[in-house]
Amino acid sequence: MDICHRILNETFGHSSFRPGQLPLIHAILSGRDAFGVLPTGAGKSLCYQLPALLLPGITLVLSPLISLMNDQVAALRQANITACCIHSAMPAPEYASAVRLMREGRCKLVYVAPERLQNADFLSLLHTLPLSLVVVDEAHCISQWGHDFRPSYRQIPQFLASLSTRPVLAAFTATATPRVRQDIIECLHLNHPERITTSFDRPNLFFDVRRTEQKDIALLRFLRQQTHFPGIIYCTTRKAAEHTAELLRENHITALAYHAGMDAADRRTNQDAFLHDQISVLCATNAFGMGINKPNVRFVVHYQLPASLENYYQEAGRAGRDGKPATCLLLFSEQDSTLQEYWIEKEPENPALSEEEVRQLQRENFRRLHCMQHYAAADGCLREEILRYFGEQATDFCGACCNCDAAGDWKDITVEAQKILSCIYRVREQADTATLIQILQGKQNALIQQNNWQSLSTFGLLSEQSDAELSSLLAHLIHQQYLILAESDGSLHLCRRAREVLFHGEKVSMMVRTRSVKQMREQRAARHSTAPKLFAALSALRRRLATRQGVPPSLLLSDQVLEEICEKQPQTKEELFSIHGTQEKTLSRYAEKILDVVSNCQN
Repeated sequence: MDICHRILNETFGHSSFRPGQLPLIHAILSGRDAFGVLPTGAGKSLCYQLPALLLPGITLVLSPLISLMNDQVAALRQANITACCIHSAMPAPEYASAVRLMREGRCKLVYVAPERLQNADFLSLLHTLPLSLVVVDEAHCISQWGHDFRPSYRQIPQFLASLSTRPVLAAFTATATPRVRQDIIECLHLNHPERITTSFDRPNLFFDVRRTEQKDIALLRFLRQQTHFPGIIYCTTRKAAEHTAELLRENHITALAYHAGMDAADRRTNQDAFLHDQISVLCATNAFGMGINKPNVRFVVHYQLPASLENYYQEAGRAGRDGKPATCLLLFSEQDSTLQEYWIEKEPENPALSEEEVRQLQRENFRRLHCMQHYAAADGCLREEILRYFGEQATDFCGACCNCDAAGDWKDITVEAQKILSCIYRVREQADTATLIQILQGKQNALIQQNNWQSLSTFGLLSEQSDAELSSLLAHLIHQQYLILAESDGSLHLCRRAREVLFHGEKVSMMVRTRSVKQMREQRAARHSTAPKLFAALSALRRRLATRQGVPPSLLLSDQVLEEICEKQPQTKEELFSIHGTQEKTLSRYAEKILDVVSNCQN
């Protein structure tokens, strides 16, 4: 056992590394810069915390939130690792104690916000310390193309240049598109870094979107269908967080609110109540979540449309970190977009940016919002929408989102399941998803040869299946609780239900695509519309108007609204505006065109 594995086991309590961790650790220890893009819960912190214990000097971690720093330091101290953080909310004696530990070399990891680098006294202190490693956490904050740009991150290269000896530089983020990844490398001046980007896919998550103007009703209906708690409800505003918490309490669901407008002590009390399962639901703004380690969150609901897919996926990814099935629900209405657009337009002035940079940032924020709107209105596979946005190839049918549910039928996959479960049994539950797929396909790599897995009877049993097909099968087996994905190292383990399949003849079924999205729309329209010709004409109008605006057609008007127009066939604007689920703001622009289509189809 080499020293990295020994420290992993003895200090951090894990038996094996997760995908991507070891190459980043080895790069840092060899003196090479590193850049890791690993999704929420994939173990980014270990990638620099473990090397920090082996490097001779101090590791400086630049992190954006006080709560995140405090949680990280508390976890390290629990593992008997000397760490401290310095931030504006610290009492003077605590600050003095942290500085003393740093001066005496008794602190291996120091957490500070990037803004601290603008403090002259603190900079003078850093110049006297032996810095072996500088870590930039939430590195997307340095990019104007990222979803959480913070100008203070732009001071980091200047700080590094001021040091007499440049330390190793490592950057990490959970959510970055290909464009943002390249921008991070350029802005931080990373020197030929080891670049690791692991899969963004979370196969145990079920994605659902519901467009509704009656969110409270939809939310309560969803919660009454849940058999497992706890869960998080994310709200865009503090008012909405308070409202949903009160709504849930009125309906006998234990819930509390969490937002930046609350007293810090109250926030900590409510957070602890949630972390210790004293309440079922936490209703929070995006102030909650970073660095929070709660693996058993069974659902995350977004009560309003987030500003970007980066925000959405980071927050939704806090569900199911224990590898068990969890649901991510987005409740969406047109007013959500209006609110986000207002905030983008009214974004406060930033003295660190030029007027052109401010306009450029605003344009980028609108682009991200449009991508989020496209996801909310998509009628194809939602998982594919997310993965494609982050630059990852994916099948167009995952079988584990609301849209795939509507376009598929059940198929018997018992034989395939038996082969997969048998293979996991034969590798003694020590392989992660990527390695298992290679074994089943009959491919070899160093790890497979090292463990002699190529000699197993299950080697190459599913060689005709593609990576995407096997990924879908594994995702389904995880979601149906035949398998569990270990949080510690990403390995696959058999659940009790797997024995029923392997030894007692239990059948396994899986949703597979049997209709295209176009066929699904046509069948739904034919089933619900009282006037198929009118529905087709309205759909054509909607498509032309949406193309002109550059938005998805169903974002302009949903199929449900078109079907109700077909049913009621309004003759006046008043009749048109009375249709349930429509907004006068939307229809007032197109009322005459819609009424013309209705009239023409009647003649």
